[in-house]
Amino acid sequence: MPDQPVRYHRAAMALHWLLAALLAFQFALGLRLESIAVLSDRFNAYQLHKSVGIMILLFSLVRLALRYIVPRPPAADGGAKGLAARLTHGLFYAVMIGGPLTGWAVVSTAKIKLPTVLFGIVPWPHLPLSAALLEPAELAHTILAWLLPALIALHLAGVAWHWRLKDGVAQRMVPATVAPFGAVLGGLTLLALAAVLGTVLTAPNWWRGISAPPAAAPSVAAGADQPVPIDTATPEPQATEPEPTPEPTSSETAAALSSDWQMQPGSRLGFSTSYAGTAINGSFGNWRADIHFDPANPGQARISAAIMLASARSGDAERDETLKGPSFFNAANQPTARFVASGFQRAGKDRYTAAGSLTLNGVSRPLRLTFTLVITGDKARASGTANLSRLAYGIGRDEWEATDQIPDAVGVSFTINAVRK
Repeated sequence: MPDQPVRYHRAAMALHWLLAALLAFQFALGLRLESIAVLSDRFNAYQLHKSVGIMILLFSLVRLALRYIVPRPPAADGGAKGLAARLTHGLFYAVMIGGPLTGWAVVSTAKIKLPTVLFGIVPWPHLPLSAALLEPAELAHTILAWLLPALIALHLAGVAWHWRLKDGVAQRMVPATVAPFGAVLGGLTLLALAAVLGTVLTAPNWWRGISAPPAAAPSVAAGADQPVPIDTATPEPQATEPEPTPEPTSSETAAALSSDWQMQPGSRLGFSTSYAGTAINGSFGNWRADIHFDPANPGQARISAAIMLASARSGDAERDETLKGPSFFNAANQPTARFVASGFQRAGKDRYTAAGSLTLNGVSRPLRLTFTLVITGDKARASGTANLSRLAYGIGRDEWEATDQIPDAVGVSFTINAVRK
């Protein structure tokens, strides 16, 4: 056709090279997602991967529209070579459009549905798909991803062929002002830099409002007596941090007779674990404990605690939703965990043990607490720890049962401030 241009439209050129860089970056980033050790960095990398994928999808649709709206150069070859060229270009569009779509389907059908927020700004919805499509979507996404480097190799081979023929086809995707050698060198450099960036980049924390990096947590194995700070059900508990309790005198300790105690603001309950080697602090914002204790007769002590599992917090909004879900706390069906113990045993000065029973996720098992207890007049302060097996309570089902990422042992720590009723 006489009105067909020699070169592609500048908008098509810009989209071609932008998509080339994004695809190289996306492929390199995707290869290392699962190897990122720090959980918060991995979450950010996945969010970046999803954000770039949607960008590729939208730009590819625009590029496809331009292909039919803006005049383009005529086909370079006919016959078998022309068919191979058209097939390669068609497969490129399949990768550029199908890759993001299958990735979107994987995110939408995953058992744990993490939200997608494009570059930390634009919320992106899930597709209304059946969970049965998860595995087919994962397979299709993997096939399309590995098809990309093969297509790039074929495309570069075609460019080299036309470069050898000196027929001008290799220069149709660059402005006329750019020298042929500079165009080839610049294109290869762009692809290499994008791939290197995808390999080494630590994704920026644009999703701070969604995923806060977990704070350092005490080791479960260490059994440290330091409590994990948490909020209580009382509003603004951080503003009512209790003053340090002074050491009791012997007369004050002796004066503490059999009594019921009422938990006060500033009491804390938490748990500690790790994921992929990264320590995680957890806490419960809504819990209560009823206590009956006489230091002169610890064998008659009683404690009953109720923990609202939906109040779990770990510094990561998506992880908190996962913890509440059926694979972990199952808070919708088993909203409350309960610990009950009768009779304390002395284990030293101001130190006690309590053998009780923890009911969690519909499972009741023995649990022993070790704690310190100091009473000053009508005030008491107890701090302690315990270790438990999450798998014994069915916490972490399906793919979360493996202990290579999340250990079976979970540390529990608490501080209770109380006053005599």
